[in-house]
Amino acid sequence: MTHPPIVSPGAALTPAELSRYSRQLTLPQIGMDGQRRLKASRVLVLGAGGLGSPILTSLVAAGVGTIGIVDSDTVEPSNLQRQTLFSTADVGRQKAVAAADALAELNPLIDVVPLVTRLTSANVLALVADYDVIVDGTDNFETRYLAHDAAKLLGKPYVWGSVLRFDGQATVFWAAPPASLGQGVTVRDLFAEEPEADEGETCATAGVLGSICASIGSVMATETIKLLLGFGELLLGRLLVHDGLDATWREIRFGPAARGAAPRERAASSSSPATDTPQTKGTPVTQPDASTAQPEPSADRLTPAQLKALLDARERGEQNFVLVDVREPWERDIVAIEGSELIPMSQLLSDEAREKMPQDDRVILYCHHDGRSGQARDYMAQNGWSNISDLGGGVDAWVTEIEPDKARY
Repeated sequence: MTHPPIVSPGAALTPAELSRYSRQLTLPQIGMDGQRRLKASRVLVLGAGGLGSPILTSLVAAGVGTIGIVDSDTVEPSNLQRQTLFSTADVGRQKAVAAADALAELNPLIDVVPLVTRLTSANVLALVADYDVIVDGTDNFETRYLAHDAAKLLGKPYVWGSVLRFDGQATVFWAAPPASLGQGVTVRDLFAEEPEADEGETCATAGVLGSICASIGSVMATETIKLLLGFGELLLGRLLVHDGLDATWREIRFGPAARGAAPRERAASSSSPATDTPQTKGTPVTQPDASTAQPEPSADRLTPAQLKALLDARERGEQNFVLVDVREPWERDIVAIEGSELIPMSQLLSDEAREKMPQDDRVILYCHHDGRSGQARDYMAQNGWSNISDLGGGVDAWVTEIEPDKARY
C-alpha cells in the first residue's frame, strides 16, 4: 500500500552531501527529493543500547537531519558485546553523550541531540512532540507503553523492536495513519495488557546475541526511512519475527486488518479475549505458539529440469499451466523465464492476478531463489488455489542449470 512521505523536502543538498550520499541518491525511491526529505527529518530514538546502536548508526549514515537520543544510563563493560557505538574508553560515560560523540564522527553533516533523561509522564509529550518518527529501542514495558501512548496521542508513527537470546521482533504502530494505509494499529493490538516484568526474562539474565540486535535494529532503521520518505510496504500490522538459531524470518499479522485473514496471516491466539496476538512477559520477545507455525507445502517443489520439461510440453500443447514470476519489476528486467507472467507478491490476491491465474488452473511460481515463491505458494493454497507449485532455487537455479548464458544477480 502506498503512503505519503511524512516530511517535506528540506534545503538543497550541498556538494559535501551530494558526495557522501551518492550511492543512496541513485535509488529511485530516494533520489534528490528523498535525500532532501531526510535532511529535514527529525527522529527520536529511545535507548542507545543493543538496538539503538545499529538504528542510530544507520539513520545517521543515511543523512537523517536531526536525531534525538533519549538514554539516562552509563556505559558498562557488559554493554560492549552488543552496543557497538561504544568503545572501552566510553565505560562510565553517559550513553547519550558518548553515542552523540561517536555519531558526530560518523557524519558531521547532521545534528545529534543527546537527551540524558528518563522518560516520565511529565516529559514524554514534550519530547515526542518535537520529532517526526519515534523509534523504540528500550528494554522495559513501562517505558514502551508510556512512549507509545504519547506518540498515539500526537499522531506520530512508532517503530518498535525487541531482542532476547537468539530471537528478535520488529513492527510499526501508527494509531491514525493516512487513509491509504487503512486502519491504524497500536501496541494494545499486539499486547492487550501491559505484561508484568519477569526478571528471569531480561538480556541481563537470559542473554542475547549481539548480532541479533544488529539484524533487528537494521530492520527498524529501514522502516523509519520508509516512513519518512513514503516508499515500500510498511510493517504496519505485521510483526516480523526472526529466529537466529534456525536462520528464519516470518510474519504474523495483527490488528483490525488481520481479523478475517487466512490462518497463516493471523497472529497467534492468546488467553486474553481482547486480542488474538502473541503474549509475552518481561520483554516483547517470545516464541510464537504452535498455532502460528507455517504449514507444510501444499504441493511439490519443482526442479529446473522438471519445469523445463513442463514448458516444453506446454509448447507442444500437451500441458496447460500458468508460470508466475512473483518478484519485483526491476528484478524481471535483469532476468526472467520466458513464458512467465509477472505478478509481484503484493498483488497476488488482486483481481488482475486472479484473471491471470484462476484458482482452478495449475499455477507454478518462481522468485529469485525460492523463499518468496514458497511463502506465496502456501498463502495461495490457503486462499483457494488447489494445484500450485513453485520452482526450487528460483530463477537463479534455472539460469545455472538451464540457461547459463542469462544474467544472474
